[in-house]
Amino acid sequence: MNFRLIKNNSQFSAYLGLFDEKKTTVIALDTEAELNLHAYGETLCLVQIFDGTDRVLIDPFNIDLELLKSFFENRNTLKVVYDAASDLSLMKNAYGIEIKSILDLRPAVRLLNLEKQDLHSVLASEMGVLLEHKSKFQRHNWTLRPISAEALEYAVNDIAYLLQLKSILLKKLYDSQLLDTYILDNLKIQNKDYTRNPNEKYTRVNGYSELLEEEKLIALELGRIIEKYACEYNIPSHWVIPKNDVIEIVKDPDTLNRLQLPNRFSKDSMLGILNELKAAAKRNNRG
Repeated sequence: MNFRLIKNNSQFSAYLGLFDEKKTTVIALDTEAELNLHAYGETLCLVQIFDGTDRVLIDPFNIDLELLKSFFENRNTLKVVYDAASDLSLMKNAYGIEIKSILDLRPAVRLLNLEKQDLHSVLASEMGVLLEHKSKFQRHNWTLRPISAEALEYAVNDIAYLLQLKSILLKKLYDSQLLDTYILDNLKIQNKDYTRNPNEKYTRVNGYSELLEEEKLIALELGRIIEKYACEYNIPSHWVIPKNDVIEIVKDPDTLNRLQLPNRFSKDSMLGILNELKAAAKRNNRG
């Protein structure tokens, strides 16, 4: 499938200028991201755009934030997406960008009560389009450069059929007298505040709510230490210590003696991390 790959500011600026000249009002949009799976934190790795004629992939690594912001926050272009919540959360929390003027097809599929509701299944059932390699790329490391030709092909396929799918689903909603409900559901997605508290990763762990107030503070301190070292070594935080183990450490600091830290830490680093965690955990005054 033919597409254009944009990798720098000048190319993206030229594309946005052409975008305005064509007076494009509707596009299909998708992103690929690193979400604390292979490296620390959340990173936008690829932006896929289809305007009905041209398929364009944006490699954002060498593109200024303001240029990306001007694109994502352009209210004059309707951005047709599928299951936008993770994209909206990523852009808001990692970059301070709010994606404006979206049309999320996911609530349409939910209202129509389709049997399988992931995008690839919906494309198959509604359009007879069968896309390959889905499972292979679910855990793909999109931070790697250069991006493989196979990965780029997979990425462009995800936006190639969204505009056609929009027409099919909207007609079905209209025929089923569900269009007004869908419009409201889409507005709720657009208008939701996706700002996250960094502590949520640990406050939502099973067992956190049952802790004493002092223990909750300890759990958050342990989380802060874990995040600090994960960031320093650029690894997912669960590679340091899985967040679910934090509750056990709070209840029994000796749990730290049984944990195995990643091999990428030197012995001195391991000792320093464990000592810092033990010092925080021993503040537990339970009993």
